[in-house]
Amino acid sequence: MALWQFISNTFPRRSNLHLLMRRPGLLMRAYRLPLTILLVGATVVAVTTLLNLRRYGLEIEVHIVQRWVSQIFGVWIGVPLAKLIQLMFVVFVACWWRPWCGWIMGICGVLYGMASLNNWFLWL
Repeated sequence: MALWQFISNTFPRRSNLHLLMRRPGLLMRAYRLPLTILLVGATVVAVTTLLNLRRYGLEIEVHIVQRWVSQIFGVWIGVPLAKLIQLMFVVFVACWWRPWCGWIMGICGVLYGMASLNNWFLWL
């Protein structure tokens, strides 16, 4: 069975997963603003996480998967790799719920921005 047939039979019909798998460019155009917010937020939090891990060591990272990936691959590869995995998961979940797709991506981007402020000012 082809991957597309598996996806068509497994995932809900009223989602953006079909659009994500078949025409990602169209999805990017349809959700341009929320995706931009998400990517900017994720980039900023990745940079501040990278700086903090370089300054203070891996033990300050509270996100366990981020810490594991950084321990396995090193900080310079681990932080961007873990952030990419998070981004893929956020886009997947957002596409699952089509009515909320843009909102989920936008809110996650804002939360990433808040996390980067936390990283920068060391609030927690």
